[in-house]
Amino acid sequence: MSVDFQVVFPQNLVPLSSVSYMAGIQPRTLDVIGEDFTAIDEVRVNDKPSPSIVILSPQRMIVQVPDNVLDRVTSVTVISNRLTIADKNLLRFRLGRTTTKVSGILRLCQLFVKVLFTTKGSDIWMPRMGGSGLKNLGRSFSSQAGQSVVSDFVISVDTTVKQIIATQSKDATIPPDEKLMRATLKSVNFNRNEGALIPTIELLNQTGQPALTSLFL
Repeated sequence: MSVDFQVVFPQNLVPLSSVSYMAGIQPRTLDVIGEDFTAIDEVRVNDKPSPSIVILSPQRMIVQVPDNVLDRVTSVTVISNRLTIADKNLLRFRLGRTTTKVSGILRLCQLFVKVLFTTKGSDIWMPRMGGSGLKNLGRSFSSQAGQSVVSDFVISVDTTVKQIIATQSKDATIPPDEKLMRATLKSVNFNRNEGALIPTIELLNQTGQPALTSLFL
């Protein structure tokens, strides 16, 4: 039986209620208020990791602005080290500090993302496999082209579902909690200002367990 090592880490994003500069402090420092800072893995400012954070209470911390953030702060993302598969999460692609096998709904989630983002024809062993979900990444679009980007991604998700179900149906050794029953694109938006596609996908395995995940592409 094949073994998958975990490379996709769904991590909870901590909701924030306020972010403000702390006056008279150098380097620049932020006063951040949020829901629960008891299990913080990383804080990113303008999508760059903060070099220093100090937890003052479960709902308050101070965050140093990275030196390479030269402009004003436009975003602060607080990432928990609690692994979840929920609507407020971030899928992170990396090797963990230790090599870990992945199973169950998380393995299915990892497989789905892998196939979705594989460009068809790029795998010489399985040239027909791939949803080509990243084919529009990095391209420039007019303000009217957003709908075509969304439509292409809908097709990519549908292609991925059909390929995974067809492949898994031939292997009776795959446990039901790792077999895909269906995937539903709950929402998908195209942010024209950032050129980003923001989909939310719900996976359902054959035991009826759901996994809801959001992506920012």
